Amino acid sequence: MLLVVGNGQAQELDQDARLRHAKLLYQKNAYVAARLEFTNIKDLKYKEEVSYFIASCAVRAGQDDGEYLIQKFVEDYPYNHYAKSAYIDLGNYFFDRGDYESALQNYEKNKDAYSPELFFRKGYALFSLKRNQEAMKSFAKLEGSFTSYEKDAAYFQGYILYHEGKIEDSFPYLETGFESEQFGISSLELYVSALYSAKKYKTLIDFLDEQNAEMTSQTIVNFYADAHYALGHYKEAAGKYDELFAKYHRSRNVVNYFKAGYSNFKLQNHETAEDQLKRSAVSDDTVGAYASYYLGVLYYRDQNLPFASTSFENTAKYNTRLKEDAIYQLAKTLMLIPNYERVIAVLNEYNKEFPKGKYKDSTGDMLSVSYALTDNYDLAINYIESLDKLTPQMKQTYQRVSFLKGMSLFNDKKFELAVEVFQKALIHNVDSDITQNAYYWIGESLSLLNWEDESLFYYRSVTNDGSEVYLKSLYGKGYAYFNLKQYDDARDAFLAFVKWYREDINGKYLSDTYMRLGDCYFALKEYSQGITNYKKAQKAGSKKLGEIYFQIGLLNRYLDNDKEAKVYFNKLIQEVPSSPDVDDAYYQIAKIEYENGEGDKAIASYGRFMEKYPSSSLIPFALLEQAVAYDNKGKINESIANYKQILERFPRHETANSALLGLQQKSNQGSFQDFDNYLAMYKHANPNSEALENIEFETAQANYYNQKYTVAIEGFQEFVRSYRKSSLVVTAKYFIADSYFRLEQEQKSLEVFKEIENDKDFSKHDKVLYRIATIEAAQGHFDLSNKYYYRMSSVTSSARNRIFLETGLMENYYATEQYDSAIHYGTSLLGNSRAGVLVEANANLIIGKSEYYKMNYQEALVYFLPLVGNSPDERGAEAYLYISKIYFVQGEYEKSLESLFILTNNFKNYEYWQGEAFLLMSDIYVNTDEIFQAKATLNSLIKNSTIDEIKIKAEERLNKISESNEENN
Repeated sequence: MLLVVGNGQAQELDQDARLRHAKLLYQKNAYVAARLEFTNIKDLKYKEEVSYFIASCAVRAGQDDGEYLIQKFVEDYPYNHYAKSAYIDLGNYFFDRGDYESALQNYEKNKDAYSPELFFRKGYALFSLKRNQEAMKSFAKLEGSFTSYEKDAAYFQGYILYHEGKIEDSFPYLETGFESEQFGISSLELYVSALYSAKKYKTLIDFLDEQNAEMTSQTIVNFYADAHYALGHYKEAAGKYDELFAKYHRSRNVVNYFKAGYSNFKLQNHETAEDQLKRSAVSDDTVGAYASYYLGVLYYRDQNLPFASTSFENTAKYNTRLKEDAIYQLAKTLMLIPNYERVIAVLNEYNKEFPKGKYKDSTGDMLSVSYALTDNYDLAINYIESLDKLTPQMKQTYQRVSFLKGMSLFNDKKFELAVEVFQKALIHNVDSDITQNAYYWIGESLSLLNWEDESLFYYRSVTNDGSEVYLKSLYGKGYAYFNLKQYDDARDAFLAFVKWYREDINGKYLSDTYMRLGDCYFALKEYSQGITNYKKAQKAGSKKLGEIYFQIGLLNRYLDNDKEAKVYFNKLIQEVPSSPDVDDAYYQIAKIEYENGEGDKAIASYGRFMEKYPSSSLIPFALLEQAVAYDNKGKINESIANYKQILERFPRHETANSALLGLQQKSNQGSFQDFDNYLAMYKHANPNSEALENIEFETAQANYYNQKYTVAIEGFQEFVRSYRKSSLVVTAKYFIADSYFRLEQEQKSLEVFKEIENDKDFSKHDKVLYRIATIEAAQGHFDLSNKYYYRMSSVTSSARNRIFLETGLMENYYATEQYDSAIHYGTSLLGNSRAGVLVEANANLIIGKSEYYKMNYQEALVYFLPLVGNSPDERGAEAYLYISKIYFVQGEYEKSLESLFILTNNFKNYEYWQGEAFLLMSDIYVNTDEIFQAKATLNSLIKNSTIDEIKIKAEERLNKISESNEENN
């Protein structure tokens, strides 16, 4: 009996322990384990309680039978105390997990329950499900309950009314919500927001002044500052925004920065205003537009015109009340920069968008001035030509822009078009200076087109007003007559130039005039006068010393003063060994000895000449004269060898006939047995002038010179097929290759040039090598190109050709980043007195860029700076960019920007360099924390550039800025 009782107590203790353990698991949210433990409790006295907990565990564990078990528990045990709260408990479970739909379903199953907490939870669940009207009814049941739930509910009632636009109705509820422990601050924030939305700014300020202890919320401080701003209390607003920015990082948004910046703008705290407005202007919306406008006003005030223009331009993009003002201010700013082309575009946009705008009168005047001063000459010319009637001002503008357009075309070597446009500058003779210059430059253009006859009329039309252009017209007129071989008239024009010459005119004109006077007197056989003028040229500083010595030597020959002639020929050889006339000087010395009967000396001198200059055009003459000298000395074999060389190498040369006669004489004397073969060779090379071979060749050649290159190629190709053994085949192939080159069919050109590259006796052998070198370089084969340039240097004595080959070597070495070699050849070009302005400009640019990439920035500047003043072309634009890059690398951003502004304003015809300039500007703006300016510049490039490379670079930079801003935020 005792054992049985003992076992019963043990079982009872075991069931109690299990129940406690199961409840512990339940409390620790281990619902699956708890359910298993509850299931093991079989004691009937725990049956109802265990049934409840099993059902509750199933629900909380998300098991499929959970709701069924709860429902069954309530049905089975309707009077159990758990049954009364089972559905509420289940609803709370779902509520706490944010499943408000399930929570409401369970709350509705216990409609008899009355609890402030239940009403609040039902209201909150309905609110969360956006069933606001039902939520309001549930919250209303708490009114007068004097519980904490009533105050919590009041916040949500006020919130719902506020967002329904019933702002006045929301106030009482929000005021009650102030007392809520959980939602008190939120109620206060919403209350302040409601006052602000109702434009009760003073009430808001007074209220918060009374609630000073509550000014601990970012939202409240923000509305407090905004209310002062709305009432124009800019001092108070500025102070509160400063407090806001200092205490709350998240308050630093574009709207607040705008209001703070505008407040400081109104208070004339310009530096602070600028800093805050910049932070707002980066926003790509209307807030940014407003900030940009006032930022532009500040920049304009400080005469920071480039920044002002980008600011106003950003505002003008958006449809705000400031748009008209922004466009007008943008035009005003661009007028001062100046950028007249952009002014025209902006004002045309203004007139289109605001045909009756408030600035209509002012914009009309600005537009007229801009057309008058723009360097987009086509724009101005087309506009003026579209007008029915021209005012005196417009006539003057038309004359000016036509002349400047003509000069632009002239600088681009479009001489025919230049003449056409210069003629427009003569239609309205408003400005006599422009008229004078137009006549002169038409003359220059026609001269460069080799239309000297026509050019003379325009040179003569320049009136004698003592101006520089009159003097230059005399100089040009002299050259025109000279090229027409009217040496008397040329002499008179050059003498007139000397008479009127002033020291402020470039000295090279005077020295060159003396050179041409020397040539005129030479042609007129006034040899002593010729010598006098050549010496004057030397005294005037002419760099053509080799030519001067040679011409004086020749004139002394004509005066039978061979001794003095040799002196000057030797001076040329010794002092100017690189002169293109050196070979002729050697030849002339030999010829003097030959003519004076100094046979041995002449033979030796001819030999030295031919050894030093094997490609000289004078070789045939030297061979002939040396042959006669050999003959006179009884050296028959040597004489015959020279005659044979002439006929073998130069069968069509004028000396060939004399060589043939020399061989005939030796044949008649029995000294030469092969005369018939050389006679046949001569006849083949020199057929009757009426022969078909010559006619076909000359026809093709005429097409070449008339620039009918395709027809010329066909003619020369037919000639080569028909006359394979003709001495003209090499010449024909040269013309074929050069025609392909001029048609820009470079590969075909290269193939034909290479067929004749080893014909060293061809008169244009150096030109063949030059063409091959240039084509190989264009195809990127720089090393191969250099080999041809070096071959060319060994066969040419022409100063002009040396300039060509050194230019090619310089450019090739630069392209392959061999900067020292590029600098070497560039320096050689700069030291060449015969190098023209364009050659010097190109050399300066290449040397400057080479020094830049070697990081010798100061050295680079030495070569770039001459370009910016003397090269109003693409080289000048590129030089400005590199100067800007140097200053950028050195951290001298102001200097860099100054250089870039000149580039963008003065070189508008070179879009690529303009684009690169704006990209560099954006880099400077980023480095100086001018993010708004950087974005505006890049957006403008993306919108307006027609060059894909520039657009891609701009987009990459813009994306980088955006990524950086996101990281910082």
